Amino acid sequence: MIRFSVCGAASYALGELLRLMVNHPETQVAHLADSFAAGHKIQDEHPALVGFYDQEILPMDDATLDMIVRDSDVVFTAVDAGTVPGIAAKVLAGGKKFIDFGADIRFRDAKTWEKWYHLDHPDHQMTKDAVYCIPEVMRDLAKGASLISNPGCYPTASTLGLMPILKEGMVVENTIIVDAKSGFTGAGRRPAPNKLLAEASNSFCAYALGGSHRHTPEIEQNIAYITGKDLMKPETWQFINFQPHLTPQIRGIEVTLYATLNKDTSDEELFELYNRYYKDEPFVHVFPASKPVQTKWTAGTNLCCITPTFDKRTKRAVISSVIDNIGKGAAGQAIQNMNIIFDLPETTGLMIPPMYP
Repeated sequence: MIRFSVCGAASYALGELLRLMVNHPETQVAHLADSFAAGHKIQDEHPALVGFYDQEILPMDDATLDMIVRDSDVVFTAVDAGTVPGIAAKVLAGGKKFIDFGADIRFRDAKTWEKWYHLDHPDHQMTKDAVYCIPEVMRDLAKGASLISNPGCYPTASTLGLMPILKEGMVVENTIIVDAKSGFTGAGRRPAPNKLLAEASNSFCAYALGGSHRHTPEIEQNIAYITGKDLMKPETWQFINFQPHLTPQIRGIEVTLYATLNKDTSDEELFELYNRYYKDEPFVHVFPASKPVQTKWTAGTNLCCITPTFDKRTKRAVISSVIDNIGKGAAGQAIQNMNIIFDLPETTGLMIPPMYP
C-alpha cells in the first residue's frame, strides 16, 4: 500500500486528487497539510469528500513536515512559488517520492523560471535533477524517479495537441499560436473580485495579454523537448504566441492550436496521424473533423480529447484539444505519474468516465 500525503490540501487541485484517490486500490492517505486551512477537517474544505475522509488539516510547519516524511511514501504539493525546493529536499532526504503541482521545478534551466517569476530560485541543481513528465510524451524519464514536476494545465492540453505534427517535422518554426480558454478553477481558490459570480458569470475575457503568461515558456520547453532542442539553452527554442482566456465555467480547458505546416495534408490524414500516435494511450481520444471535441467530454477525468484539422487555404493545422484543468491538467496526471514511479499500471485508479451531461 502506498501511503501519500498532501501539502496544500485546501486547493482545488489537491481536493481533486483526494477525490480521485478514493478509487485507487493501492493508496492510503497519511497526512493533509495546508497553510490557510489548518485546524479544519478536510471535508469542511471539500464537502464532496464527506464520508470518504475525516482527517484534520495540519499546519505547514517543520513538525508536520517531519511527520509527513516519516509516514509517507509519496508527497504531493501545491504551495506558493519559491517554497517547493525546501520541502522537496526534506522529502527526498527521507528517501520518499515527491510530486509537485507548481512551477518551481518545471524548467531545467532555473534562469528561465527566474525570468518569468521574478524571484531568485533557491536550488538550481534541483531543477536539473527533477523530471518533468507528461506521460504520453516522456514517460520513460519518470520511471524510477523520485522527484517529479507535474505539468501545468495549459501546457498539457497544448503539448498533447501539438506532439504528432511536431514529431513528424511538419510545423514551420515560430508559427504556433495557442488560443486557450479555461474554467475558473484554473485561477485558484483564493478570493478575488474577478472570481465573484457577479463579475465572472455571462462574461468572457482574455488575460495576461501580450505574451506575459508564465505557461508560455513551459509550452516552448515542451516543444524544444519534442523537437530535440537543448533544454538548457532557451535561446534556441522556437517562440509561440500563447493567449489564455477565462470562460464562465467551473472546469475545463479548450486550446485551439494554429500552426503553419510545411506540406499539404487533409483532415483525414491528420486524423489518421493522430490516431497512430495515440492509439495505445488510454487517456487520449482522437476525433474526426466532423466531431469537434468539448470540455464536458473530459470533466472529472484524466482524459484529453483532440480534434485535428487542416485549413487548405492557409496551409495551417487547426487543432482543438480539451482536458479537465484540475484532472488531466493537475490531479489525474499526478496520479498517472505516481503510478509510473511506483511501477503500477498507469490506468490504476483513473479509469472513470466523464461526468455527462
